[in-house]
Amino acid sequence: MAKFLKIPLTGVANTPEQLVSIDQIVSVVPGDVAGPGANPTTTTRIFLNAAAAFDTIQVTHTAALTAGDVLKAFNSALTANPGGIVSTLGAPLNTAQVVAPATSGRQLITTQAVHVNYTAIAFS
Repeated sequence: MAKFLKIPLTGVANTPEQLVSIDQIVSVVPGDVAGPGANPTTTTRIFLNAAAAFDTIQVTHTAALTAGDVLKAFNSALTANPGGIVSTLGAPLNTAQVVAPATSGRQLITTQAVHVNYTAIAFS
């Protein structure tokens, strides 16, 4: 039975998510087509073992708070859920929440946590 990686997309017209067959994925690397060193914080490429015209998927996303967290999220999703059919790509932290000093036993959150958004996907 086929297994899929579900990539949730934000702001992509008529495409709330993209499914990629896990058995076709050869590797996942940070960076765009200019090489692994180009835009590694906002672009991730998936290399496929495909005989068809499409053998690379480029995912554009917001930057993670910690370098390498987006790649870690891809790898975690690929190795998770061994008995399931769909594994959803998680969203690493982009901005940590800010908490004011505790008063009267309560903590006030002054800034909400923001997570990485996957904003574009391109097949080539």
